[in-house]
Amino acid sequence: MIVKKISLLFLFYIFYSSIHAQNNLPQINRVLNRITCGEINSFYRKLFSLKVIDSGTVNIVHIGDSHIQADHLSGVIRTGLQEQFGNAGRGLVFPYQLAKSNAPDDINSNSNTSWQFSRLARADQAIPEGISGFCIQTDRPGATINLNLKSIDNIPQSFKKLKFFIDDNPSTSWIVKADDSETFYSVSNNNYDGFLYKEIKLPSAANNFTLTLSSVDTMRSFYGVSLEKDEPGVIYHSIGVNGARYAQNNATPLFWQQLPALKADIYIVSLGTNEAQAASFDEAAFAEQLTIFLQKLKAASPNAAILLTTAPDSYKGGRSNMVLKQLNTFLFSYCSNKHIAFWDLYRVTNGYGSARNWFKKGFMSRDRVHFTTAGYQIQGQLLLQVLKDGYKNFTTNY
Repeated sequence: MIVKKISLLFLFYIFYSSIHAQNNLPQINRVLNRITCGEINSFYRKLFSLKVIDSGTVNIVHIGDSHIQADHLSGVIRTGLQEQFGNAGRGLVFPYQLAKSNAPDDINSNSNTSWQFSRLARADQAIPEGISGFCIQTDRPGATINLNLKSIDNIPQSFKKLKFFIDDNPSTSWIVKADDSETFYSVSNNNYDGFLYKEIKLPSAANNFTLTLSSVDTMRSFYGVSLEKDEPGVIYHSIGVNGARYAQNNATPLFWQQLPALKADIYIVSLGTNEAQAASFDEAAFAEQLTIFLQKLKAASPNAAILLTTAPDSYKGGRSNMVLKQLNTFLFSYCSNKHIAFWDLYRVTNGYGSARNWFKKGFMSRDRVHFTTAGYQIQGQLLLQVLKDGYKNFTTNY
């Protein structure tokens, strides 16, 4: 009898805890959590082929703003897809700390000197940015870039192949060594397939490297590095830049010159929050920049799928941002007319006025524009579920 009472109490506790946890979550409209307007079947076909033959890589390139730079949203998707389809590497990273900017939790970088730096959202900087949307520069011989890839949930990360994106001056002498190895590799720039990067293959896996500028006669630039494995699976490149807008990406030539090197199978585009900081929504101007951006994506990767996403509700002037609502409504109409795949995070999270609920539940930052780590992780889980559901439906009907 006592055992039975304990069991009933335990079941009641589990039930109460579950209801309490649900009540503490922000409001989400799961019925709308799907891709509309277009399809990304070429991407699903690539995943299916990867799964069947267990060979090759599928490259995802997620382009966004500050919602993406910290990688809390995209990191959830990366982990989830790599668990299902294999981990082919961390993808594109940048030593954000050297550019005085925030970095994903798993990236730590330092140097023996200070670097000049820029990001594409800073119009006052004369330094041209590259594939990461950032650039660091120095003319100091012996300058180092030390980058460490930290564990995620106590699971170590590693790489065996590095693709360095550096300037195209052939006289520059860079050398790199990984982990505690005493072996040094030359990173003099080569023009691989028309893209400005130098590929280094290591004999064994590593989780950190030191890049040294051993000789220099003028200012030298570093734009990023793709950390990859020698294994089949998914590579998820996250390109987030604080303050980024479509127009700023469009006005960064080197970004587009280097972007094809990532060989994207799908582009996920998450912009719009910064355009919505304007006093009013200029539909014609936004449509022009969006069209140019999509044309440049197609030119960079003609066979890649494209998925546009909306930004969730946020505050401006003490209330929910009406310009963002207008922008997202237009984006839906634009994608519908042009049959572009579209994920409406704005409506999934209940649209205009929903920021209040996210903030009240503790999932939004005090600035009421950005979200907490947990808030971004919820959003990442939503998109991960959409991609997994879409893949399941595709394979069922394949």
